[in-house]
Amino acid sequence: MKRLFYILTLLTLSNTSIGQTYEVIEMSLEAQPRELQGVNSKYSDFSPFVYQDQLFFTSMREYDLYHVGENNWSNTGFLNVFVSELKGEITAETKIKTASLFSEKLLSNSHTGPVCFSATGDTMFYTQVVINPKKHRKDIAKPQLFMRTKKDKKWGQPTYMSFCDQKHSFGHPFYDSKNRKLYFASDRKGGKGGKDIYYSEIKDGIWSLPKNVEEVNTPSNEMFPFIADGIMFFSSDGAGSKGGLDIFWKVMGQTDEAKPLNGINTEYDDFGIYVFDDMAKGYFSSNRNQKTGDDIYFFYLEKQSIVKNELAGNFTYRNLEGNASNLQVKITNDEGFELITSTDENGNFIFRNLESGGHYKIEPITDEDMNLVLYDKNGEVMATLLNDENGEFTYRLLEKEGVGTLSLIPDDMQNFSLNTGHLSGQFIHDNDPGKYPVGLPVILKDENGNVAYETTTDKRGNFDFRELSLSTNYQLSTKGGDDDLVLLIYDKKGNVTAQLKPDTEGDFVYRKLDPNLGNSLDLIASGNDQFELQSKTISGYFEYKNLEGDYSKGLKVQAFSEDGFLLAETTTDEKGEFRFRSLPVGDNILFKVEDGNSEFQLEDFTLYIFDRQGKKIAVLHRGQNGYFIYKPLGFEGNSSLSTVDTNPNDFTLNINTKYDIVTVYFNSNESAVKSGDRKKLNQLIETLKKNPKLKVDVNAYADSRASDEYNLILSEKRGNWIVDYMVRKGIDKKRCIVNAYGESQLIDTDNHDLNRRAEIRLYE
Repeated sequence: MKRLFYILTLLTLSNTSIGQTYEVIEMSLEAQPRELQGVNSKYSDFSPFVYQDQLFFTSMREYDLYHVGENNWSNTGFLNVFVSELKGEITAETKIKTASLFSEKLLSNSHTGPVCFSATGDTMFYTQVVINPKKHRKDIAKPQLFMRTKKDKKWGQPTYMSFCDQKHSFGHPFYDSKNRKLYFASDRKGGKGGKDIYYSEIKDGIWSLPKNVEEVNTPSNEMFPFIADGIMFFSSDGAGSKGGLDIFWKVMGQTDEAKPLNGINTEYDDFGIYVFDDMAKGYFSSNRNQKTGDDIYFFYLEKQSIVKNELAGNFTYRNLEGNASNLQVKITNDEGFELITSTDENGNFIFRNLESGGHYKIEPITDEDMNLVLYDKNGEVMATLLNDENGEFTYRLLEKEGVGTLSLIPDDMQNFSLNTGHLSGQFIHDNDPGKYPVGLPVILKDENGNVAYETTTDKRGNFDFRELSLSTNYQLSTKGGDDDLVLLIYDKKGNVTAQLKPDTEGDFVYRKLDPNLGNSLDLIASGNDQFELQSKTISGYFEYKNLEGDYSKGLKVQAFSEDGFLLAETTTDEKGEFRFRSLPVGDNILFKVEDGNSEFQLEDFTLYIFDRQGKKIAVLHRGQNGYFIYKPLGFEGNSSLSTVDTNPNDFTLNINTKYDIVTVYFNSNESAVKSGDRKKLNQLIETLKKNPKLKVDVNAYADSRASDEYNLILSEKRGNWIVDYMVRKGIDKKRCIVNAYGESQLIDTDNHDLNRRAEIRLYE
């Protein structure tokens, strides 16, 4: 066995690049409005919001024949939420289908809208004016905020936002999914005057009291917030407005004042903006056309930034006493362009206005051996380097967009309040899915090369270092192992955030900082196999008729996306085990066994999926189109904002016209479906009898209040009970497939009733 020494540097400090600082001197945004065809009506249309390929907006238009002529301000018409489908690439000329009422569930005896959605699309927030039927219609009613969550493709009951009150207005919601903040406009007490923009955070299912976004609010009205790329867009009738409401923007967290969005504002009201993620286009609303009132417009957006880059450091003599004062320092970029400066009396130097994206060689003009220390913009030491045999120090100046340290400790494994981090990793053999390095020494050394922590890998190559200081750079090293050893770094959810393989010299390098490792601050040496994007590693093995099969020739296994795109393929070992790395996170994965081997009946295979600890998390059988379908989130993804309905088992089954996913529930520690849910099974059975080509896919689950092994067995029993029930009612067992997931896919950790479920799907 070849003896290797893998070295890995863990940079656990700072969100800025090493030795490089940058400052946005000036940013400008320029909009170019365009009129839209196919969406606006003679009534008021405003506040666009896009989710996937659908354009949502608020309108007073007529929504069906029964209400023709009623929808106008002078009569009894109400605002409602409408939706249009966007066809093709999004431009000013994009075809927009005829709008339709979004949902009858949002209809009320008053106004509804605007609306926004979470990034996952399963949670909506909207404004609605609620009229108390016990009060006179002339009484003033204030708009309030509501939330609904989607379950089984159906929107649940409205949730009144707890921070609202009917004495004040609350409207124009925008939900920042990344930071879990709901922004809105309100005239609640404590503001700066008029309507102000506030936000509320959700933590542990509870919404915080509203906080004033003081950096944008003024004594005038600020409304219609929207955030994209760290920039808040909003409307205001304050200073700088051309008249009425104008659209302004501000980079959040910076001291600069908000600026009007150039090219878009008029003397009329301009408001309700939506900006796409690419920051190149969007929609907004305006009443600039006085004949039609509020209309929706498209705009192109041009963003320009002027960035100042600096490189600061300090030189000292390695073998001489005294400061390296008045020392000439030369830097040279990839194209040979040189800049020269001199150190001050303490050996400090600084280069300003450097171009991003190049390699820079830093060279003191002297024959003496030197030490170089690089600093960040706060004066903190970020790296200590030694010059190479040519007297040069190599440094890579990152692109502005790439500024930020590539940390091996994922964000969700860091506790910034305690300044500690948790490093969780696993060593695997790239070419042997059933083999793991057991008892492999894993060592963390501090910046001085001293051993700070030491552990060994478990029987599946896993190791953990907890409560690491985020203020210290560590080196991870291990001795021994084969050439195909791979290191996986995991986040809290079990996703892989980094994968590393040794380079040609046998080093396992992520980022080189310590002088003993060399002087290059390049992100990683060219040719190394390293993946920065979050991914998923899935391991599994096949059993044949629950007996040990002969897999000596290996089975070819393919992994597909749900759209049928081939993601990867591999071959099982002699025990039927396999592993796929770099699969997309959160997506459903379809596995297929090459069916050219006549020795096996593929229907007799069982596929087991297990996690990094070797725990079985899914038992799958061959189903639709010959695939073993692994659904990491079940049939429906669930947002962290999802709420539990008062009666989660009560919903209308609608399988006569379309084949919905049907969810049934179980009592604790029981494999039989709850008696109240058997009506759903009977309806399913009737549909199956009327449609003999339909097949059944049952995915069964358990809660987390027993052992992993017990819950996996229990979930499989639940799925089999459903199939046996259908067989007793006359359905052929060959039409049914059962997949079991145990407790691996909990919907709600606080509500065990929701986790004890089975999701049943009909397909052809």
